[in-house]
Amino acid sequence: MGRVCFRGQGGGNKKLYRFIDFYRRLNQFGKIYKTLKDTNRNSRIGLVIYFNGLASFLIIQKNIKINSIIYSGSIYYKKEGPIINGFSLPIKYMPLFSNLSNIENKPFEGGLISRAANVGSILISKNNQYGFLKLNSGWKIKVSINCIASMGVMADSSSCHQSIGKAGKNRALGHKPKVRGVAKNPCDHPHGGGNGKKSKPMIPTNAWKSVFKWKHTTNTKRANLRRRLYKSIVI
Repeated sequence: MGRVCFRGQGGGNKKLYRFIDFYRRLNQFGKIYKTLKDTNRNSRIGLVIYFNGLASFLIIQKNIKINSIIYSGSIYYKKEGPIINGFSLPIKYMPLFSNLSNIENKPFEGGLISRAANVGSILISKNNQYGFLKLNSGWKIKVSINCIASMGVMADSSSCHQSIGKAGKNRALGHKPKVRGVAKNPCDHPHGGGNGKKSKPMIPTNAWKSVFKWKHTTNTKRANLRRRLYKSIVI
């Protein structure tokens, strides 16, 4: 467009986007054909080939390796065996106090909760309508028992040990260098101008004169109606 549309973003290498199956309602067993690192997420993904011939990408859990057998579906019978790591089922089938990941917020919406690397939620209780989950952050939420979730904690990633090393690596990731507001002119930023490096004695603001520190990014009153801190579990 000839102008800056996204502040702080620019350049970057091209990335191949792999379409991930977040719905998992095939009612089929499948075998993991290979596992790989996706450039668009920090958790690992795997290519699963189901026994009916279909294939798809899934974000996988810990200890899922090549040739592991998984199940994806909305119906499960006890005669098919115990629920093990990597199975994707509705919460009504999941045992209590199990670690779940890739959880739907609403039925048929697709997995949205606990999808980052090495993250999982604990199923602390459930009734005929809802399952109550303790998230990795300590919050407690409730979701429908018909929401699909995967058994196990998300797979580890090596991205937390990645060293940037040079400025060109950040540009390859699509991150442009940022300039401090104090270093700008008064016409460009509220913190700009003056002599020396000393900041103005004012509330930290961004370039559009709105406070960006000490301010909630969510509507806390509305959020607290749906969830509350749940730091301890009594078993």
